[in-house]
This record gives sequence, structure tokens and C-alpha cells, in this order.
Amino acid sequence: MPSISSNSIRVAPQQERSARRLAAFLEAAEALFAEHGFEAATMQAIADRSASSIGALYNYFPDKQAIAVTLLRKYSEELRSRIRALMDRAETLSTRDFAVEFIDCIIQFARDYPAWLNLLTAPVRFRRDAAARRALRLYLAQAFERKNPALSSERAMLVANVSVQIAKGMMAVYTDSEPKMREAVIAEFRSVLAAYLEQVLAERS
Repeated sequence: MPSISSNSIRVAPQQERSARRLAAFLEAAEALFAEHGFEAATMQAIADRSASSIGALYNYFPDKQAIAVTLLRKYSEELRSRIRALMDRAETLSTRDFAVEFIDCIIQFARDYPAWLNLLTAPVRFRRDAAARRALRLYLAQAFERKNPALSSERAMLVANVSVQIAKGMMAVYTDSEPKMREAVIAEFRSVLAAYLEQVLAERS
């Protein structure tokens, strides 16, 4: 799978009108990526959906990969915000409730932003911010350390990585499943993550 590294916005908008136009382009692209996937969406279709010209679109973005990267950055920030809010409540939740809420947080995010899944499963791999990925895992690791002070920071980070991979596995199975089976998929992965965390967070040094 090729990796795409593309500049995102060519010129940051300086005026309110430009900011509105940029927002319209991103909204149009988001809708098309959600409806048709990354490959089928075109720059012309994005321009048409936003009721603007293709030339104006190219003033902001060199290609649709750049639009996708911009959207993925936005999604990353929003997802981190939601997960951080959950981490702040981690100590007040049982391990099972925490696992359920973590899985449900990811699922709800995918439902709120359907273009996100289509971009994550696109046949090109977008190069994402390594620091942002680490920050997400660090939030998780710190929450696990608070729930079980016996965990070393290295062990907590490993558990965070495994938890993220469980969530990724869920999204892969969820995406490939028939709609009628998706609730069953969610329930299975809630149980998987809960069983794993209940074991880990009961460990003593």
C-alpha cells in the first residue's frame, strides 16, 4: 500500500470569505468521501458540490490527497479530545465500564464522521502525525497507571498500544460486516477489551 505525503492547504485563509470557502470545500469533500469513498471522489466533484470553480479549489489544495490529510488532522484532534475526556473519568469507572465506553467512543466517532472510516480504509496510506498518535496512547497509558499504580510506565504504554490495536481490529471487522451484524461485532469487542483490561489492571508488581 503506497504512502501518500502531501501538503495540505496551499494558503491559509486570511479573510472571513476565504475561510467560508475553505470550509465549504472541506464539507463537500467530507460528504463525497463518505458517500463514494476516497478513490471515486474527484476534485471536480468536490468543486461542484461546493458550488465553486475547480480553479478556486486548486488555489487551496494541490490535490485530493491534501484534502484528505486536512480532514484526517481534524478527525485526529476531535478523536483525541473525546478520548481525553473519557480518560479524565477513567478512575471513576469500573474496568468493564471503561472498556465499554472506550469502544463506544470509537464507534460513535465513526458514526459521526463516516468519511473517517473510508479514508482509513482507502487504498492509499496517508502519512499521519506520529506525535499525535503517541499523544493518544499516552492519554490511555496515564489512565491505566492511575487505575493500577503497580503498572510501570512501559507496561502501561504497551497496554495502551494493545488497546488501540483492539479498537482498530474492531473497526476493520465492523466495516466488513453486514449492517445487521455490526451490533454483535461491537458487543464482542467490548467483551474482548474488558477481559484484557480486567486482567492487566489487576496485576500487582
